[in-house]
Amino acid sequence: MWRWCWIGLWGSVVASAQTWFPVGGVEPFVHRIICPPWSPETVIVCADSMPPVAEVWRSNIQFFGGHGFRVSVDSARSFGPPRLTGFSVRDILILPDAPQIWLAAVVEYATGGVVLSTDAGHTWQWSENPRCPGYLMRLQHRAGTHPVFFAAAVNTNQGCRVSRDTFATCTGNLSFPVQSRDLSIVEDTVYLAADGYLAGGVWRSVDNGQTWQKDSIGLGNFRIWCVVPSRHQPNVLLCGADSLLSEIHSVGRGIYRSEDGGKTWRLVGAPGVRITAIAEHPLDPRYWVAAGDTLGVWVSGSYGTAWELHSDGLPTGVPVRTVALPAWGTREGVIALAGLAGGGLYRCHPIVTSVTSPRVLPSTLSARSRSSREVLIEYTLPEGSSVRWELIDVLGRIVAVRPVEWQGAGSHTLRWELPASLLPGWYAVRMFTIQSCSFSALWIPPSMR
Repeated sequence: MWRWCWIGLWGSVVASAQTWFPVGGVEPFVHRIICPPWSPETVIVCADSMPPVAEVWRSNIQFFGGHGFRVSVDSARSFGPPRLTGFSVRDILILPDAPQIWLAAVVEYATGGVVLSTDAGHTWQWSENPRCPGYLMRLQHRAGTHPVFFAAAVNTNQGCRVSRDTFATCTGNLSFPVQSRDLSIVEDTVYLAADGYLAGGVWRSVDNGQTWQKDSIGLGNFRIWCVVPSRHQPNVLLCGADSLLSEIHSVGRGIYRSEDGGKTWRLVGAPGVRITAIAEHPLDPRYWVAAGDTLGVWVSGSYGTAWELHSDGLPTGVPVRTVALPAWGTREGVIALAGLAGGGLYRCHPIVTSVTSPRVLPSTLSARSRSSREVLIEYTLPEGSSVRWELIDVLGRIVAVRPVEWQGAGSHTLRWELPASLLPGWYAVRMFTIQSCSFSALWIPPSMR
């Protein structure tokens, strides 16, 4: 996102009919698309060649076909041979701090479990013994000195599994009977998407799944297919929902948004539509996409607050079950991937939605030195944005970087403690936002040495 700031303002584009087109090389029944943000050219697709033996809206029962997953290293232009064949792969977790370690949630006949790879997904072994009686649908972990791993599961009344040893052992919670298709982690809070058969809604835990609380006003006991926290907007989560009517029927409920950490929710898009997956762009928080079942893909260009349907080119009547937003550029619009249940993988041309926010420059930016190791920056943002800072010397070298932070609209003051003292002379402070980048000159006088 940041490298485009040199060219100035982005021109606004009027939304028009967009086209999805099929991507060859993967099996037709797509379960999950994984796009590691640190490797934008890598796309992993978990898919099967055949549908489940039986699928009801309460649970998924016995997959076969077992084509595992395929990997693309050229931005989904081509895919390699299948890996982990013999299994239906529901999710893959790659540890960011150790990218050679992969965990996969798999289904094999009537059992499910976790398999482990220590060579970036080339060879695998069972991580746990015995295997899980339920089917694991989603894997997450909380990083740290003592990492904790979590799994969401269906076909069980212990729908949240917790492990501290990459699932060599794991525990459930019999006092919290639930099925779950998704979970997510924000700092010390685990959010669980409850399936709705035993308990519905979004539940949260602050003690690694020992106890759970539901304050999801606005959701009731809807079945929640996915719960996705924003990487960029504090306390913002989105979820996709429907309601179970019977073992084989349900009614869609749409896309819901919370701005208080999951305590209250409001409908923001796709009313009456079953939403099975939601994804946020890794770099540009304006863009979100959602899998809207047989209707197609819903897209937001306004931070997930408003949505519109883009389905031109998708096969009629084939459910879109999962979506992904790779860390690709958004200068000409957002490019998404969609996985269909029976239609394979689709990719869209750049989409610019009609609900995007206006692109304007920050009104002010100034910087001055308080010492050789501290810079005072004053600036104004016309709207909330991710903000990143760089300090550049007269030779164009970046001498300090401040990580991305979310800032609300309005005036701000930043005291930047630098990692090392600056030599006397002129520098440039560069501020990157979603809309633009801005510069301010900075003078370090000799008296500050």
